[in-house]
Amino acid sequence: MIMNRKQFYQMTLWVVMACAFLPGCNKVDEPVEIIIPAEYIYVLNCGKDGSNNASLTLYDVEARKVTQRFFETQNGRRLGDTGQDLIVYGNKLFIAMFGESTIEVTDLEAKSIKQIKTEGKPRSLYAYGGKVYVTYFNGFVARIDTASLEVEAKTAVGRNPEQLAVANGKIFVANSGGLDFNTETGYDRTVSVVDIATFKEERKIEVVINPSELVADHNGNIYVVSFGNYMDVPNTLQKIHANTGVVSVLPDFNGTYLTATGNTLYTIYSLYDENWNQTVVYYAYDMTGNKVLSNRFTGDTRIDNPFQISSDAVTGDVYITASDYLNDGDVYIFDSSHRFAGKFEAGLNPMKVIKIKR
Repeated sequence: MIMNRKQFYQMTLWVVMACAFLPGCNKVDEPVEIIIPAEYIYVLNCGKDGSNNASLTLYDVEARKVTQRFFETQNGRRLGDTGQDLIVYGNKLFIAMFGESTIEVTDLEAKSIKQIKTEGKPRSLYAYGGKVYVTYFNGFVARIDTASLEVEAKTAVGRNPEQLAVANGKIFVANSGGLDFNTETGYDRTVSVVDIATFKEERKIEVVINPSELVADHNGNIYVVSFGNYMDVPNTLQKIHANTGVVSVLPDFNGTYLTATGNTLYTIYSLYDENWNQTVVYYAYDMTGNKVLSNRFTGDTRIDNPFQISSDAVTGDVYITASDYLNDGDVYIFDSSHRFAGKFEAGLNPMKVIKIKR
């Protein structure tokens, strides 16, 4: 059986989720004042499900100094359970806390402003037009007003929605159906299209089963990763064409996890064989010219246990995180010319990387 990294993680996650939730006190030491650097990177570390150990790492770019558990340092309490996504919008951070059913909102110094309780477990975040949109794993997309910090509306989409993106006045949502993987219902196979103006689902676009990751390019095309069923239906990278809505499989490369900056799509294509040996390819793809730029944009840099990929829209930097699911992970930085630009330590299961310059 061939499976990707997500399936390897999910097999562990289902076991953990079947066990009783481990309660824990959020209280830690009192907040300590820290001088925030002019340029810094935040890493959201997912932690282990049910262990109340998600965290935020701060990396001082100039001093090359790491501060672990930075949210705890700033607020005197833990971030919570299973951090899933992190975005910056204006002068606020939004953090999706899956295990807490909460969106943690902070200022740019990670000091808490509000905890927004959600009716479903939040999975993925996207900011657009003064709103933050979030997928709820129970089948909805919610809209948060960034001024009032209130959930002002929600709309139904498909089963177990994962990532979302905005293009052409529409929200595109990957509906995985992941919780039905061992039932007769099986995986979902759709991408929901939600009209932003009416905030209603207009239609569903059929793709390969188990879609999870997606990004939009500057022309409104949507790139979608479907994980398949990890057996006879393989991991597949597809493109939803903006003008026609037609779905095509991209034949020249593949991806398990992806990010886009400028006109370049970056993917990690990661597979495990039956002996748990991992094969990884790092693709860079020109979305305008429709051609593969590299099948190893990381060069000779060795990355053990690649976990996730993020990018910075301003600098074009690409961040690859690494994790063995047991120990604190690392973040590898590559600049827009694909040169290795450094590495630093993060926390357990680093999920998302963002850079802030004040």
